[in-house]
Amino acid sequence: MNCALLSLNKPPTAIARPSERFTGEAGARWTPSCRFGVSRPPLGAVLLGILVRAGPARTTKERNEEVIDYEVDKDGIAHITWNNPNGPVNVKTPAAINAFARAVDRAINDDTVRAALVRSAKRDYVAGGDLMALYATQTPEEVQAMVGPVGACLRAIERSSKPFAAVITGSALGGGLEVALACHRRVASDDARVQLGCPEVNLGLIPGAGGTQRLPRLIGIAPATKMLLEGKPIGAQQALACGLVDEIVPADRALDAASRWLLDHPSAQQPWDRKGFQYPGFQPNSPEGQAFFDDAFTERQRKSPPEDVAPHAVLEVLREGLAVDIDAGLAIEARRFGTVAISPSAKNRIRTQFIATGAVRKTAQSGAGAATFTPTRIGVVGAGTMGGGIALVCARSGIETVLIDRTEEEARKGLDRITKTLDVAVTRQLMGQGQRDETLARIEVTTDFGRLEGCQAVVEAVAEITEVKSEVFRKIFDAAGPDVLVASNTSTLSITKMAETVQIPGNFIGLHFFAPVDRMALVEVVMGSQTSAESLARSKSLLALLGKTPVVVNDGPGFYTSRVVAAYSREALQMLGEGVSPELIDKAAAMAGFPIGPLAMSDLTSYDLLRDILTSLAKAGRGTAVQSQPALDVIDRLLRAGRVGRKGAGGVYSYGPTGKTVWDELPSVFPSQQQQPDASVVMERLLNMQSIETTHVVAEGIASDPLALDLGAVLGWSYPAFRGGVLAHIDQVGLRQFVKRSDEMATEFGPRYVVPALLREMAASGASFHASH
Repeated sequence: MNCALLSLNKPPTAIARPSERFTGEAGARWTPSCRFGVSRPPLGAVLLGILVRAGPARTTKERNEEVIDYEVDKDGIAHITWNNPNGPVNVKTPAAINAFARAVDRAINDDTVRAALVRSAKRDYVAGGDLMALYATQTPEEVQAMVGPVGACLRAIERSSKPFAAVITGSALGGGLEVALACHRRVASDDARVQLGCPEVNLGLIPGAGGTQRLPRLIGIAPATKMLLEGKPIGAQQALACGLVDEIVPADRALDAASRWLLDHPSAQQPWDRKGFQYPGFQPNSPEGQAFFDDAFTERQRKSPPEDVAPHAVLEVLREGLAVDIDAGLAIEARRFGTVAISPSAKNRIRTQFIATGAVRKTAQSGAGAATFTPTRIGVVGAGTMGGGIALVCARSGIETVLIDRTEEEARKGLDRITKTLDVAVTRQLMGQGQRDETLARIEVTTDFGRLEGCQAVVEAVAEITEVKSEVFRKIFDAAGPDVLVASNTSTLSITKMAETVQIPGNFIGLHFFAPVDRMALVEVVMGSQTSAESLARSKSLLALLGKTPVVVNDGPGFYTSRVVAAYSREALQMLGEGVSPELIDKAAAMAGFPIGPLAMSDLTSYDLLRDILTSLAKAGRGTAVQSQPALDVIDRLLRAGRVGRKGAGGVYSYGPTGKTVWDELPSVFPSQQQQPDASVVMERLLNMQSIETTHVVAEGIASDPLALDLGAVLGWSYPAFRGGVLAHIDQVGLRQFVKRSDEMATEFGPRYVVPALLREMAASGASFHASH
């Protein structure tokens, strides 16, 4: 057991724990003696490769610190090849950067070398920097010391009297693209695997080795800004069209093409180092350039809260750095990179989207039977939106899939929806026609449960009615046999209770997928009281095959995700009943960073379904559901008025051809307060309520891995990634301050704000959910 993945950071040593059977690994328990995040090995090194030291270069073909291969060919071209021996990816760790810099220096200063090729021996080009090392930094100076050497090396390449060319045969993202940008020529192979981009903003960062300065000077300010802010990669053909690469050739000819160019251009120079350089398109200081940045800043303020530092920093660095020469611009970028990298939003994103994702996926590969369970035939019962989506991802992963529904018509409708999804993917060039046809060929639609014979796993996705599900489970085990893994795709029903109706409860588990299944990475894995460790391991192995990220929790009302989302919705509805403007409530959520407001989300859920969910949780009487009646009263008043939600005539909002507007009769049903609260107070209520409910989940033993819980929030209901997650939010406020403020809010707004004893004890002991960095 890796206690670092299962415990809170410095929790109080004398916490009375409820009975709990599972917290992150099969059979594991919450261990208060472990410091969360401290005993974990450097995950960045584990995932991306650790580099080892070797002696200095001595021969024509040799290794610099076993990271860089160096060879001079017969034409006098130095081949500088990134070749990490300890992993599948080349990472810009300090050791790798030093080795690369020495190889570059050697090529520049060797009179027998005429030019240099920078390429990779791996499938991809060069990945970004060592995120774990970056995560550990605490001052801008530390960060700048990390990027300074690579920045100097890349500038040396540009200012060399010898031409350098990059040969790109796979992905060149982030720091890898920055290496390629510094070369005088970029040759890409004609391969769908070639992807180029600057994804740093997705981890709360900005490029730190020249990306914000070289990219716009190469392809123009507007297209570069789009790439830098969106963080989405582009393919080779798009890169050629915008000027990011100079040539596309078949992979087996890429080296020859680059070599020919080098020999034909012995005095290559970067455009921005030439006298009279002009940006492609408009110039930064022109009226058009000034208008572009004014509009970009306005749009960014609308889309991204100021606490999400990176997007705003990208625009600042572009506006300031592009108005001066390249060296001054690079200095501006390096300084801003230092402040961005130590910001809470960067630390939160790296921890949740990199460290947590890696840790959760790593545990998915562990456990008895995980490595040997590779199902070739799977059944899915229920061809609706969820069942069809599950069948699609199974078939897309190469697994023969049996899709069952009550009638041929329903089963066929399910297949039609799958076909439509695949056709859209082909249209958007996300898959080829052949891959689409092969995926469909793996799906058999039927009403015959007998076709489940030979299935190693079956996922049930029928209506959320216990009696209906129980009958389905009986038929599954009768057809597939007692050893089959059976999973229920339920968001609320008790796995333990449903397991009482099956032949072998140990083979029964909950797999809560999220819609749309083909695009949502998260699956909430729910352990019933009798679910076996082997069933957990088999489930995680299956999800790994499907490319999903599992977050494992114990059974309990609403599990984790549904329970916290219900608390979020309940708080918004209660505020509506108090007379808070619906526009203010959803605006406050947008200010917090949520892509959709809680009332708009409730409209989408529909109020009849939401009433059932909240009523069920209220009966369980756990956590913040102790005060559910005000929100239920709001739902009842909406339903009496015929406002079911978006699936009907509308809910809080009306939906017409001109878009979404507040229901015109809403003020008569819910009169507005004369003095509306400040948006910051509304935002605080929405954020804190989710965090408080999550602490109840931890206190009750439903789950206790802060990384997994925060990752589940970000992946499950689009909790703002720059905030790190529901527990990271408490750390950000400070546990003592959070408890103090919760007590004040309990007095003002109601007892649902009272925090569990666990949080009070943690606050008193100076603990936190995540280790400080």
